[in-house]
Amino acid sequence: MRPFVSSFLAGALALTLAACAPQADPPAEPAPTVAPETAATEAAPTGNFYTIGQGGNYDFNAGFNTGDCWYFLDYHHLGYALIMKIDFATATRQVFCRVPGCTHDSDACPAWLPGNGRDVQLFTVGDTVYAYHGVSTMNYRGSWEEYYAEVVAPRLEEPPENMAGLTKEQILGYYRNRYAEVSAPAGVYVIQGDGATRQNLSTSQDLRNVLVGWCDGTALYGYQLSTPAVGNSTGYRISLTDGSVTTFPMQQQEQILGAQGNRLLTSHTVTEVPLPDYNTEGWDTYQAVLQSATVEYDWLDPATGARSKVLTLPHDGSSFGTTGFYGLRDGKLYFEDLGDQAEGNSQYRAFCSYDVATSQWKELLRPLPDRSMQMGAVTIAGLPHIAAQQGTGLWITGSDNVYGQNLAWMLDTQSGVLFPVQQIMTGNVYHDWAVTCLALTDDGRFLLQTGEDAQGSSYALIDAEAFLQGSTDYTPVTAE
Repeated sequence: MRPFVSSFLAGALALTLAACAPQADPPAEPAPTVAPETAATEAAPTGNFYTIGQGGNYDFNAGFNTGDCWYFLDYHHLGYALIMKIDFATATRQVFCRVPGCTHDSDACPAWLPGNGRDVQLFTVGDTVYAYHGVSTMNYRGSWEEYYAEVVAPRLEEPPENMAGLTKEQILGYYRNRYAEVSAPAGVYVIQGDGATRQNLSTSQDLRNVLVGWCDGTALYGYQLSTPAVGNSTGYRISLTDGSVTTFPMQQQEQILGAQGNRLLTSHTVTEVPLPDYNTEGWDTYQAVLQSATVEYDWLDPATGARSKVLTLPHDGSSFGTTGFYGLRDGKLYFEDLGDQAEGNSQYRAFCSYDVATSQWKELLRPLPDRSMQMGAVTIAGLPHIAAQQGTGLWITGSDNVYGQNLAWMLDTQSGVLFPVQQIMTGNVYHDWAVTCLALTDDGRFLLQTGEDAQGSSYALIDAEAFLQGSTDYTPVTAE
């Protein structure tokens, strides 16, 4: 398989978890959750881990790659999202539903999800498609009557600008769907028969503030940061059979950054003196201890709690000390070296990787040819073989205008060759937005988002090598 890169996938999760809060402000204290029910005895992985696709909070067009299909969410302005499937072999797009006569606009449709889908993560196990819906980041604990009085009634009286043209019934329907999303507990939709049926598994615990992002084929894995700020984190395992939740212990402020094989990649802060609780002892005291701290990256076996150290780096003074970490792929950790920021010059920034097997660092790009360059997706949301076949290709994005991402490159991390992406999306929503690479197929093609307008997104397939040479000989993805 020719090695190339997939862009804008669940590396956003790794980036979100690793980059964390600005250095100047302490992170928000997590809300209380129900105490874990059981300890680590059932946390043994049953297969190789893979990252699951993230919803809109992490990436506006993220999905899940099986190698022959791409699953993603399509948001509708009436307050619901639909699970969609792009079949690479036929270059067709369809709602993931096989219910005869279904209109795809209510919960009678297996592909229908209430709200905007920003807290939904898609993935597959065999022929079954799953949608994990976590507790909404905008969680509402009150009743519908309270939500109606607080949120809905004022907007029915004076509709927002983005709802111009909708009837009051449509606006009410939108907010009913939105309430269903923001008030729902965590759970897993299990969709079988190529979209014929759907079952909802409720989790056995309230998983508020639990970050879930990895699957081993029979369960999901995630973690919750501790409260108070200096306590130990807790790992979670969610069974895909019955929704039962078990836990496994983690270290002080430890976070999961990725996974490979049957182990999780974690990081935690190591200090010379006990880390003070900034809630009681002050942020300045907390930061003073971090001045001499380090960050340890480990492989963690969640079944036994056994750890093996990957590497140790100086703490960068941010909440978790890992702002330079961008993701894990195929045994390599990817970082941005910020260099001497006092110089204020982009030439001090660089992209580099650390090979776990050889313990060797490799400088991938220095100096950066464009100061706007940002490392794109590194960690891939897809089945276990997907990350390996992405190979040496690393997606990089940038911009030379105020409208967003009109520049993109693909860096071959083995040869050092930097391929500029010259193809631009059609439509006017993103102005001169560069064509977005979503996935690499098993047969060596890129799935691209080639356009965006008021009617929605356009997709196409193209040979990966041809695309990197500037070709626009696309095979359009058509609606089935």
